[in-house]
Parts: sequence; C-alpha cells; structure tokens
Amino acid sequence: MAGKLFDRLKRITIFTGSLGSGKTEVAVNTALGLMRLGKKAALVDLDIINPYFRTRLVRKQLEEMGLRVVSPEGRFSFADLPALSPAVKGVIENGEITGVFDVGGDDAGAVALGRYRDILQDREFGMLFVINACRPYTREPEGIIRNIDSIQEASGIKVSGLVNNTNLGGETGLDTVLDGFSTVSRVSEMTGLPVCFTAVKRDLEEKALKALGGKTDVLALDKFMKTPWEG
Repeated sequence: MAGKLFDRLKRITIFTGSLGSGKTEVAVNTALGLMRLGKKAALVDLDIINPYFRTRLVRKQLEEMGLRVVSPEGRFSFADLPALSPAVKGVIENGEITGVFDVGGDDAGAVALGRYRDILQDREFGMLFVINACRPYTREPEGIIRNIDSIQEASGIKVSGLVNNTNLGGETGLDTVLDGFSTVSRVSEMTGLPVCFTAVKRDLEEKALKALGGKTDVLALDKFMKTPWEG
C-alpha cells in the first residue's frame, strides 16, 4: 500500500498545515519512504514557524540514515529565516531529485514558500494540506477550509490534496483516526480536493488499513519529532 502511495506523489511534494497538524512528522516519514524505494530524495526544511518541531532538529539522525536534508547551516540553524540557501532552488530544478518540503503552517510560512512560486510552476509538484482534526482550529470543515484559503492566498500556490493525520499523540486510538477521516472527507466533498492518504502510528497501520477498506492509502509513521521536555 505504501509503495502505491509514494508512486502517486509528484516529484516535488510540499506539506503544509496548521500548527499542530504533525506535518513535519509526515514529511520526514514520506522522504524516508521515498529514499527506501531507491529515489534520490531530499527533505527541505522551510518551516520558520515552530521552534520545537523542525526537521533541522533531527537532521543529523536523518543524514546518518542516508537522507539528504536541506536546512539552514551553522549559526543560522535555528534562525527564523524567510528563505534558505540556493540548495532549495537546486532541489526544485534538478529533475533527478525527489523533493519533500516541510513548510510553516501560517501566513509567514506560506510567504517563505511563495518565494519559489515562479520556479515551481514549471515543475511537477503538489501541495498537500495536513489535517489534525483534534486541534482547536481544525476540528470542523469550515475552520480547515479557512486555513487552506489563508495559506493559498499568502503563498500564491494552490493546495492539491489533503492528508488525514488526526491524532492525540500517544493516546491516539483507531476511533480517533476514523473520526478524523470523516472530517477530512467532508472537507474533500466541500472543496473537491482529494484525500491523498491517512497517516497513523505504525502500531495502528493494519487496523487502519482494514477499517478504511481502501478508501484512502495509509502511511505508517515512525516517531522522530520530540518536544524538548521529551528528551
């Protein structure tokens, strides 16, 4: 199932979403999955919003696993920059690289992405909006759609699909995932955007596959992102 999911992704996949959506975890696992399939994958950290959940925090670990990570270097590693190095443009322009972008989930993050709008338009790319229907501003379809509209307006780039990543952290059960899928499906009906996949903790993968019955692909997540108080 995961192999088919990755085959459906564009060469450049951009993940965005509201604060707390879990888009960084989804982006990391997607990039690793592509790498394991033999793709020349690169993970690009364009998140200038959340200081606790940024790809650059686990850069060393990911690079030791063989994944290329593009993020600010040296003393700029934890700076809130509106743009990154020319390496970002290189990922977009090099047709041999499969790029996964982790983009900040508010207007400032979308503006940072918008700097690359012109060169993206000539490439094969898709922007997926990651939804955690347990978060305050994305519990209902109307709030989710407002967030999508805001990011599209700020970036000048259209969202092309949805990702259900509804979770309560370590307390997540199958019912939580399925309730989230119901909410995301309503957003799909209201916007015409497809539900590209549902992301779940790895220990829920088989149960989710069975319960969803082929309605959506399922991506099993290994946990990489931790808050400072988790050690």
